[in-house]
Amino acid sequence: MRPMRLPHAIALVTPIALTAAPSANAQRQAFQEWGLAYTLPAGWNLTQQFGRVHGLTGGGQGAAIYVAPGMYQNFNEVAVDLNKGFQALGLTGTPMGQPQASTIRGMQAMTATYAGRNQMGMPLQARVTAVLTPHGTGLIVTGIAAAPQMSQISEAVDRVAQSLEALGSPQPNAQAVAALRGRWMFYAGRADGTTSASGGSSRSYEEFVEFDGQGRFAWQSSASVNVTTPGYTGSAGGAQASNDDGTYTVIGSTLVVRGRQGQASYEVQILADRIVADGRTYVRAN
Repeated sequence: MRPMRLPHAIALVTPIALTAAPSANAQRQAFQEWGLAYTLPAGWNLTQQFGRVHGLTGGGQGAAIYVAPGMYQNFNEVAVDLNKGFQALGLTGTPMGQPQASTIRGMQAMTATYAGRNQMGMPLQARVTAVLTPHGTGLIVTGIAAAPQMSQISEAVDRVAQSLEALGSPQPNAQAVAALRGRWMFYAGRADGTTSASGGSSRSYEEFVEFDGQGRFAWQSSASVNVTTPGYTGSAGGAQASNDDGTYTVIGSTLVVRGRQGQASYEVQILADRIVADGRTYVRAN
């Protein structure tokens, strides 16, 4: 994974409980801004929302299904979001066999299974089905549970994916696109105390991203590190820089950027003097 940066991707933010419990009859769920809809499997309820991600429960203790829309032109872009989602959930794992290609309602689909562990070392399995729509969007359905529950969870994941309906093209949030206009900066640095006995080190990292308010962005970063040897007998350091540019849009509260380094998505908050993208704060630089 590249370092998290504004030209970069499913991000899960802090879980937010729904403001109202879902109705027992409200089996059809929609991502209105994304032009996508799906049906809840029998016995499952929409109980949490993580930015653009729906969290479903009902398949037994510890089991969960995550349903997330995104802008995808191919399954490589799906894999970036999926990897980011696993990291956000604290999961590590490896594929159990090759992904299986199929079609759902005439749309390209891909299914894969994973074996892994959570942060406490508990063994888990995951089943993932991703579907690409004709509108440049897609849906990722991820079921996670202990191995004995996976048969039931896999069936529920398949039912969600097979119920996907592409209602139309995603609707950009024009107000948010315009509100991002300006130059923004993120900085992180650290210096360890330098002594003659142990030496010391310092490091810094900064990013600048500029949005034109109409759908174009430019981004650059720089990082440096310096190490002083014990006894102040010498020092060594290094620096690196990177840049990117391309297009951006906002769907709902999700910032989607596509540059020369690829596509990335972030859950974004736009405030008067700063923006917060996947928990990282950028302040106005102009």
